[in-house]
Amino acid sequence: MRRLGSITLVLSVVLAVMSSASAWGAPAGLGGLRTRDAFDVGPLITGTRAVTLVLAPRGQLRARLAGPGDGVLTPSEYARRFGPSPATVGAIRAWARAAGLSVASVSPNRLLVVVRGPVLALGRALGIAFDRFRSADGSTYVSSVGTARLPHRLAAAILSVLGLSDLGRAHPLVHLGRSVGLAAASGLSVPAAYGPQDLATLYHSPAAASGKGQTVAVIADGDVARVRSDLVTFEQKFGLPRVPVNQITVGTPSPDTSGADEFDLDTQYATGLAPNVSSLWLYDGPSLSDQDIAATINRWVTDDATGQASFSAGECEVLASASGLLAGLDAVLAQAQAQGQTLFASSGDQGSFCPALITPNGVPAGIPNTNYPASSPHAIGVGGTTVLGPGPNEIAWYAGGGGASLLEAVPAFQQRAGGSFLGSQRGVPDVSLDADPNSGYRVIVAGQEIVAGGTSASAPAWQGIWARAQGAHGSPLGFAGPVIYTTEPSSAFHDIVLGTNGMYPATPGYDYVTGRGTPDVSAFVATVAQAPGGAVPPSGAPAPTPPAPRYASSRPQRMRHRHRAAHRRRAHRRSPSHRPHRRVSRPARQR
Repeated sequence: MRRLGSITLVLSVVLAVMSSASAWGAPAGLGGLRTRDAFDVGPLITGTRAVTLVLAPRGQLRARLAGPGDGVLTPSEYARRFGPSPATVGAIRAWARAAGLSVASVSPNRLLVVVRGPVLALGRALGIAFDRFRSADGSTYVSSVGTARLPHRLAAAILSVLGLSDLGRAHPLVHLGRSVGLAAASGLSVPAAYGPQDLATLYHSPAAASGKGQTVAVIADGDVARVRSDLVTFEQKFGLPRVPVNQITVGTPSPDTSGADEFDLDTQYATGLAPNVSSLWLYDGPSLSDQDIAATINRWVTDDATGQASFSAGECEVLASASGLLAGLDAVLAQAQAQGQTLFASSGDQGSFCPALITPNGVPAGIPNTNYPASSPHAIGVGGTTVLGPGPNEIAWYAGGGGASLLEAVPAFQQRAGGSFLGSQRGVPDVSLDADPNSGYRVIVAGQEIVAGGTSASAPAWQGIWARAQGAHGSPLGFAGPVIYTTEPSSAFHDIVLGTNGMYPATPGYDYVTGRGTPDVSAFVATVAQAPGGAVPPSGAPAPTPPAPRYASSRPQRMRHRHRAAHRRRAHRRSPSHRPHRRVSRPARQR
C-alpha cells in the first residue's frame, strides 16, 4: 500500500472537497493544495510545466454500466461510442496554440490530453500562478495559487485538470523487514509467514484451476529491473513455473527504485496465486504522481491485453478529489469496466482513517475516510485480515482500510450487499485476504527472503484468485463486481465476524472492514465455472476443451473483434423480455 507520507492537508482544503465537483460534473482539480504551515517561497517563473486535461466521455456510459449489460466493448468500440470527440481535442489544440502552449500527447481513447508549455504561459492560460512552497519538514513542492479557469467553450467537455500541484501523488508503504522464521510482533498466536502454496492451501484453492491461459497485470513505476530479477528468484525458491514478463514503459523511463519493494510483493503474489498464467504485464510509469497514475492505468485500459490488474497504491479520497484524480481516473476505470476489465486496489493500511491525515509513525489520526481508487465504483477494493491458523481462522486486521465513501455513489452491483452496509455511499472494501504482517507473505526483496504484509499483498493476491476463476470459467467473466456480489453465494466466502479497523467492526455478512470476507477459492471457482458460458455445465457433464490462450494467435486483435462481432449478433437475436436480468458474457476467449 502507498500513501502520502506525513503530509497533512489544510483543513479548509479538505472540507472544501466535500462540495467540490466530481466525475461527470463541473471540472475538478482547479484549486491549489497546501501542506499545513507551508511557507510560500515565491513564484515559479522559469521552466516548463505540463497539465493533463481529462475529457468527459460522451453518451450514456453510466447508464450502460448500471444496467444488466449488453456485452463488453473493444477499445475501438468504446472510442467510437463513448470517447470524447476529435472536435473537442481540436478545440483544445486551438486554445493551447493561442495561449503559447502545445498539446504534447493525446491518449488513444482521447480521454487524456496533455498540454505543455512555459510555466508563465500555462499560468496565464488558466488564470493562476505557480509558486514554490516549503513545508515545516523542509521539503519543497510546487502548487498553483488561485482557482484555475477554463474557457467556457471547453469547460463542459473537461472532467478534471491534473498537475496543478505536486502534492497529488502516492508514496511507498509496504510493510517489510521481518526475516523468515522470526516470531510475529503482535501478542496474538499467529503463523510466522505464508508462501504462495501455503496461501493457496489456506484458502482451499483447487489444483485444477490455476490461471491457465490467463494474463495478469501490475501497475508500477520507476526502474523495475530488480523486480523482474526478484520474481525469477521467487519462482525458483517456491518451485513455480517461470512466468514471462511483458514490460510496458509508459512515458519517460525513470531510474527511481524506491518502489521496487512494493512491486516485488505485487508481481510475486499476482502470479504466485495463479501460477499457470500465460504472462505478467508490467505497466511501468515514470512516477506515482496523479498525472502518471492516470496515464499508466489508462494505457492498461486502452491496450485491453489483460482482464485483470492490481494497484497497490492510493490516496486519501478527499485528496484525490481535490487534485482531480478521482473524477479523472473514474472515467478511465469506467472504460475498463465497459471492456470487462477489473482493477483490484488496496483499501489502505490505516484502518478507517484517511491515509493523508496520519502522523509520521502511522498512528491513525484526522478524519475517517476511504482510500482511492479502492473506493471507485469501477474498481474492486481489497481489505485485510489477520490469520490465526488453519481453517482459515481469521479476524479483521485492525489496520485494514475501509468505510463508507464520502464522495462515491453506491454502484449497482453493491446495492444489495446486506450485512452492515448502510447503502448511502460506496462501501469499501469489497473483499479481503490475509494482510497482517504478523501473518504475512514470504517475499524475495533484493535477492533475500523476508516477510511482508499490508493490503499491498491482498490486492495482487486477489487478482491471482480472479485469474483462476476466469480460467475455470473458460471465457471472460467481465467486470468482477457483479460476480462477487450477485453470482457468488455467501458459501463462497469466509465471513469475518471479529475485529475492527477503528470506526467499523466486522459483522455477519458485508462489513466495512473485510467486505464480503475472504474467499473459499474452490467454492468461488466452482460457482463461476458452472455459470452460463462456463467450462463446467451445471449437470456435471465433462467440460469442453477451453479456448486457446489469448495470444496463441499471431493476430489476436483481429480474432478478438471477429468473436465479439459474432457475440453481439447472437445477443441481439435474444429477446430481452425473456432474459431481463441476464448478463451477456464476453465472447469465448482467454484473458
